[in-house]
Amino acid sequence: MSTAPTFELGILNKGYFDGGDGGPLRYTPDQMAQTCAEMELDLEITVRSNGHIKPERAPDELPPMAEALAKRGRKLLCLALDTVRPDEPHWQKTVLTAKQLGLKQYRHRGFKYTPGKPLQAQVADFHAMAREFADFNRQVGIQAVYQIHCGREMAGGAAWDLDQILGDIDPQWFAIAFDVRHVMVEQGLSWPNAVELLGPRIAALCIKSFQWDGRKPVDVPLGQGNVDQEIVRQVVAAHGGPMPTFIHLEHRPAVPVPFAQRAEIVEAFRADARVLRGWLGI
Repeated sequence: MSTAPTFELGILNKGYFDGGDGGPLRYTPDQMAQTCAEMELDLEITVRSNGHIKPERAPDELPPMAEALAKRGRKLLCLALDTVRPDEPHWQKTVLTAKQLGLKQYRHRGFKYTPGKPLQAQVADFHAMAREFADFNRQVGIQAVYQIHCGREMAGGAAWDLDQILGDIDPQWFAIAFDVRHVMVEQGLSWPNAVELLGPRIAALCIKSFQWDGRKPVDVPLGQGNVDQEIVRQVVAAHGGPMPTFIHLEHRPAVPVPFAQRAEIVEAFRADARVLRGWLGI
């Protein structure tokens, strides 16, 4: 008897819980697990040079984190890497560790355009690198996802370029984490076209919202900005149903929060999660 897919909801722990470049306020595995349990959300953890776990420490520090979360009924959903090029160190052993722990996805950092160079040539270079990632992922049996970001320098924000970057690559091995906030900032009224174009490649959903202040997007809590249930509904429909979904809380200063003083930030995540669950009907 098959089980219908359900939404797995997680948080990105960037800023609040990582101690700021792994400083003294970095949450221990038990503290991070307790915090996720209080939120009733799973975890997308940063494995970056300035993240919760440094890439060279991933094989040693990811298993205790996964174990602590499991004891609290939570789990690691995804790793957010700072890897951009396939010739960088540490990312392969990080991904192998993730696979051993049962993770299904990790997040690529995203390509950036170099000013003054032809865009199509850069897109071709990005496609070649994406294929190397996908080839490795296929051997391991894990999926990379590419989070869409807005901004002129961020490859993928225009939608058409991300479709070309991934090109003929099988989404099973390299897909898209569709960030509704960044897509709406970048695409304006044409965001449905981005959903339609990229829909077959979508494998994860990143959630946050914003309001316009003149020409500047200002981050706000879910339910108070331009991101609404309709774009979430269309992304889910384009994907074909539930997928891993991550709350990226960016409407508060991303500064380290002492464990003993976490109640306010926990409630901020819980508040966004309540809105999100209402939109998703869960």
